[in-house]
Amino acid sequence: MTYAAKTKSKYCYTLKDIPQLPIGASSLTRFVAADEVLLSFIENPPGSVFPMHSHPAMQILIILEGTEDHTCGGETFHMEAGDVCIHPSNVEHGGTTTTGFKGIDIFVPPRDDYIELMKQHGLPVSQEK
Repeated sequence: MTYAAKTKSKYCYTLKDIPQLPIGASSLTRFVAADEVLLSFIENPPGSVFPMHSHPAMQILIILEGTEDHTCGGETFHMEAGDVCIHPSNVEHGGTTTTGFKGIDIFVPPRDDYIELMKQHGLPVSQEK
């Protein structure tokens, strides 16, 4: 499958035109990447479990809709729309949601496994300088 959505310019994308890709057992995301950052517009349906994991990238999770019981660095807390969690590099994290949620994950630097997934689906992975 190759990404061939219309863009307004080489600098502007419309989210609904970016295909959703599966990550994890039930999560879907739309990726937008530039040289030094990766954005993941994630959707977890009700009852989703995102397993505990870690990665070298720093991650910032912003909950836009819904809720998640989230664990980061051994602490578990409830997140809802408007909450932001900073995941330092290599710190284990994951969560569960009974309501489902939509959010934005920001990865610095971009995660290599997600960049490879984007390439497999023909998604653009960087901006021209």
